[in-house]
Amino acid sequence: MAASSIEEHCRLAENYFARLTDWTYHLAKPLCSFEDTPQLLINFAMVLQGLELCQGLTVLEFGAGTCWAARMLTQLGCKVIACDVSASALEIGRELYRRNPPAGDRPEPQFLLFDGHRLDLPDASVDRVICLDAFHHVPNPGDVLRELGRVLAPGGFAGFAEPGPEHSKSAQSQYEMRTAGVIENDIRIEEIWRLARKAGFTDLKLAVFLLEPLFLRVNEFEEFLEGGRSSTDRFTDATRQFMQNQRNFFLYKGPPAPKDSRYRQGLTGTIGISPANSSVNEGEPIKLKATVTNSSKSIWLPVVAPAGGVLLGCHVRHADGTSFRESYQWIALTPGEGRKIFPGETVTVDVELTPLPPGSYILEFDLVSNGICWFVMNDSEVVSVRAEVLPGDAL
Repeated sequence: MAASSIEEHCRLAENYFARLTDWTYHLAKPLCSFEDTPQLLINFAMVLQGLELCQGLTVLEFGAGTCWAARMLTQLGCKVIACDVSASALEIGRELYRRNPPAGDRPEPQFLLFDGHRLDLPDASVDRVICLDAFHHVPNPGDVLRELGRVLAPGGFAGFAEPGPEHSKSAQSQYEMRTAGVIENDIRIEEIWRLARKAGFTDLKLAVFLLEPLFLRVNEFEEFLEGGRSSTDRFTDATRQFMQNQRNFFLYKGPPAPKDSRYRQGLTGTIGISPANSSVNEGEPIKLKATVTNSSKSIWLPVVAPAGGVLLGCHVRHADGTSFRESYQWIALTPGEGRKIFPGETVTVDVELTPLPPGSYILEFDLVSNGICWFVMNDSEVVSVRAEVLPGDAL
């Protein structure tokens, strides 16, 4: 690491990808081989879960390589910045996006070439950082951590999946260093934490997991569920052995920001509708008043939010309970472009439903986070009222 300049290490990394004449393996990642795929997917899933992502977050993938993880994050609805020191790797990534464009309306990715010193990004401009098996190739970890800390917004965090403290000694690492000249560094958490604190990070947590499942017979599985010592000890020993040379960890920049309605978990609210029964003539709108309280711990985003805006939704059913139309109408909770509604806050909403054909109906009201979920999926209360639409001037 010390024998060459940062620029020389960047050049060697570029040469690693520039020499490729067949991109098939990299375009196929993570489904690239029976040997590599399980670890790629499990590491990705572990870091993905720990990062607590949601639609619309800006995510920097540091050491994105050929961008397979970046593409998955784009598919999930994140604003992805794919960053690498290799222009050739990023070109393979662009080709991956061209061949397999994400389904639906998703944010365009940004491809960022890193010079080994400074990220060409403003301070506090990203919500999360993800780094998969790339940090151990870095020749200047302290400088890189300072840059990641600089561009990460307060309350954000960075997730890493890396090998452990003996990585450089493995046969594959020795081979890569001999033949390509790239760095295969050891990851020592104590040193990472020392450098991370200097970079402005306030906490570090490590994930403990097992890559290969422990296979048990039926009686052993039942014993494990009951806390039996034999199977539990085997699982603990297998996990401890695996973790000897695996380090998945998270660095936090201050306390996490409050959750909002782009996160499904915990979204609940209470609804009051009056009157409980109403009658109107054919062609007239049904007018009701709703009282809605945010009973969750999440901030509700306004209707103009690209994802996660909370609205009052109405399903219309016939008197016998069969569906007339699901999602008949969505009603904004605050006027105009709306505003955030904070935990514990109550708002009053004037509801005016588009006229229905003559008949007897059940109007079923639930809250909905746009693009995320109906609140009933979280066991939130649904409120129903009855409405009668009379033909002509019968009222």
